[in-house]
Amino acid sequence: MSDATPISMTDKNDTKAKTPKLATVGRYTLLITLVAIVILTAVGNPRFLSANNLLNILFQVSALGIVAFGQTILLIGAGLDLSVGAMLSVAGLVCALTIASTGSVLLGVLAGILAGGFIGCINGLLVSTNRATPFIITLGMMTFLQGVAIIISGGSPVNGSGALFDVFGLGTLAGIPYPVYVMALTLVAVFLVMRSTTLGRYAFAVGGNEEAARLSGIPVRRLKIALYALNGLLVGVAAVVLTGILDSALPNMGTGYELRAIAAVVIGGTPLLGGRGTVIGTLGGVLLLGLVSNSMNLLGIGANYQSVVLGLIITAAVILQRSR
Repeated sequence: MSDATPISMTDKNDTKAKTPKLATVGRYTLLITLVAIVILTAVGNPRFLSANNLLNILFQVSALGIVAFGQTILLIGAGLDLSVGAMLSVAGLVCALTIASTGSVLLGVLAGILAGGFIGCINGLLVSTNRATPFIITLGMMTFLQGVAIIISGGSPVNGSGALFDVFGLGTLAGIPYPVYVMALTLVAVFLVMRSTTLGRYAFAVGGNEEAARLSGIPVRRLKIALYALNGLLVGVAAVVLTGILDSALPNMGTGYELRAIAAVVIGGTPLLGGRGTVIGTLGGVLLLGLVSNSMNLLGIGANYQSVVLGLIITAAVILQRSR
């Protein structure tokens, strides 16, 4: 006789009942966390829920949000770009140097965005024509661009973008800073591209199964180049916004953006292996990071602890994804 205990119909039903519950909890974990942070911080400091503070949070995370939206596109398509921080620095420097040399803000904005798009295109070419993983290729590009930023800036800030500062640093429309509008428009644009265009559908297909996508006739190589180029253009937009906010371009102003952008995307529910995800979730991840940072500042917690909290949040998000 076998010692195995047969599974009753009740046990099977219990298992089936638990699975949707776990999925539901996982689905709403981000929202629950955001609400918890808001409540706890509001109790500790009533200024947290003031309109000025909430707008300040959106203002502070605007550049990060734009970068994270680009990273979302790549991760959905099973890509990755560790060079976005250094790319942000180079594109911002190109923008500021163009404004300083020509006196034209419009030329500076175009130069910064196109610089990001060009670097993104190079990343796409390298990733699509080599067997090395995107992690290795973009890590090398990050180191290369960090050196380029130091060389073209001489290791010093590049000033002279005052008109850009008037728009993105000081400018508001209906009381809302312009960088928030740029982040919102970028969010809508990326959402529509990923949900309503062939490029977006192909990205989901390649992220789900690259070999199957190739066999079905999807031009995988050209798609990867397009996705990395689009990511680069978004980084260029973020560089212009950040340069305007800071009123200068710094050779290291993008340091850390690559990790925070990936963290926001993962927290928002996009898996590192690709195939699914949404920029709406990424926006939630960006807001969570902004709320955590702002909450700790208002509660008088030292800046050094923010890295610890960020690391814990990223770890918890990855574990939650695996459990789902």
